[in-house]
Parts: sequence; C-alpha cells; structure tokens
Amino acid sequence: MGLTVRMKSALVVSRRPTLEIEEILMKEGFKVVGESPDFIVCYGGDGTVLFAERTFPQVPKLIVKRSSICRKCDYTLNDVADVLHRIREQEFRICKEIKLEARFKEKRLIGLNEIQVHTKLPIYAVRLSLVVDGREFDNLIGDGVIVATPFGSTGYYKSTGGKHFEKGIGVSFNNLHNKKIESFVVSEDSTVTIKVNRGPALMLADNNQNFLELKDDDRFTVKRSESVANFIYVPQ
Repeated sequence: MGLTVRMKSALVVSRRPTLEIEEILMKEGFKVVGESPDFIVCYGGDGTVLFAERTFPQVPKLIVKRSSICRKCDYTLNDVADVLHRIREQEFRICKEIKLEARFKEKRLIGLNEIQVHTKLPIYAVRLSLVVDGREFDNLIGDGVIVATPFGSTGYYKSTGGKHFEKGIGVSFNNLHNKKIESFVVSEDSTVTIKVNRGPALMLADNNQNFLELKDDDRFTVKRSESVANFIYVPQ
C-alpha cells in the first residue's frame, strides 16, 4: 500500500555511529530529527528493529542491516542511497506486520517477534498449561512456551523447532521434559491462554527488559494486538 503523504523527516536508531547514513539522508533532501519523524532508519540487527518498534510504535521503518542476510523489507548499507532516493520519489510501499499483546491482570506486554513464558531460574523447570482453539495442553514441564508472529518465526521460535510461516500465530514449546509436541500455527484471530501451574517464571516480549514475573496459578492471554508494525519496502 502506498503512502499519500511524502516522507520528509527521518530519525536514525542504531547502536553504532550513524554519521554516514545521516549524510546520505541529508543529501537526498531529508531532514534528520530527534523526535516526531515521518519514518525511522533502523541501522543494525534484529535487536535494533525491536527496540525501534517498541520506542516508536507504528512509525514506518526502513531496516538497514550490517549483514547480507536480509528479509524482503531489509537493505544493506550499499542500498541506502538508492532506496532513500526512491522513498523521496514515493516509489515504495508499506509492509504491515502483526504484533502480539499479552494481558496479565492490569498489565500488558506487546511483542513484534514473540511473547514467551520462560523459567525464571535455569535450575528449575516451569510447569504450564495452554489452551487455544479448543486444543488443550495440560501440565507441561520444560523451559517454557513461545507464541510468535510471522515476523518472529525465523528467530527464537525457529530455534525451538518452529517453522517459518507467513500468516497466523505460531506456538512452540521450549525443551519439554518427556514429551515431543510439534510446533503449530493457529489463526491470527485466535487467543492463546497460558497458565503457570508451578513457577517461578517470566513473561517476556521480544528483547524488552521490562518483563513480568509469574507465580503459581497465574494465568494470562496472548492475542493479536491492535497495533501493527509498518516497514518500508522498495522493490529491487
């Protein structure tokens, strides 16, 4: 979907010096700002993208990776000048990615990649139960469970046995004891209910350090968030 408003200002988010990117932005006629940007340039790895989306939710983002391994909406530093020129000429579209929202009592966490339950202490397993779309998994023992978006399906979700998917919500169990349950994908309109039968455990969203602690019998839900992530895509 194209934008009707021309991009004029950008903010660069990176853990490394960004002078080179800022110079290219200004050369292409963009104003580099510190707040209220039209779009964000994320220069770095996946952690930078997650931080930028958490800090500036829903603001369109241009992902510039330092590596050559990129998704369809990612670009390398060598691409930046041409990509910015085409953004200025409005030769781009926006890719929308769903996010997940976990609600626990009066608190909530939002994740672009995943929401997960993880054992608080590595020397103890967590016991949990999960219900989604009529499927029940009772009193599982292990390191936890991961509920992932398509965007996050190539990350931590994949490392626990999940396979990449393009639509829906993925569920994968982390290092279960004496059970083998394959990861699976449900509709993006589904609600996943998770109960910690025995903790302690942590509820985490992406690389957000503001996690929530879960105790015995705590229960929460995970579902698609009303907020979406917007990424700038320039056809190559």
